[in-house]
Amino acid sequence: MSKAFTKSFEVRWDDVDANGHLRNTRYLEYAATARLGFLMEAGWTPRAIHQAGVAPVTLSDEVRYLREVFPAEAVTVDTRVIGLSQDVSRWRFEHILTRESGEKAAEVRTLGAWIDLATRKIAAPPAELQALFETVRTADCQDLTSTRS
Repeated sequence: MSKAFTKSFEVRWDDVDANGHLRNTRYLEYAATARLGFLMEAGWTPRAIHQAGVAPVTLSDEVRYLREVFPAEAVTVDTRVIGLSQDVSRWRFEHILTRESGEKAAEVRTLGAWIDLATRKIAAPPAELQALFETVRTADCQDLTSTRS
């Protein structure tokens, strides 16, 4: 299995809901921030991606909540690619959110694609981005050949 990209967060008071635990939307935001962190650490800032003529878009998200997370607690997000089309135009990330105790708090799976900014259609990203996605690709990575994957 490839090495996961890891990003950590500290739960702030404004991250919690009326029940006193991490609100549901924040799980998705942590996952999206981890994906962007993965790209940025490799030099793919939002500006660089835009200059390459592509943009990532989310097609769907699936969240499985497993444990509560509370204010001031540290959360680690491990990010891997679990699905790719051959040309990397379509991708599926898995984000595992873990509490500081080591307990798995949630699983987030995001299906997305790259779009060509000129045509606004799904397209393959530059070769350098394709290679980057290979660095966190799992051994059992799903082939996303279907447009409905």
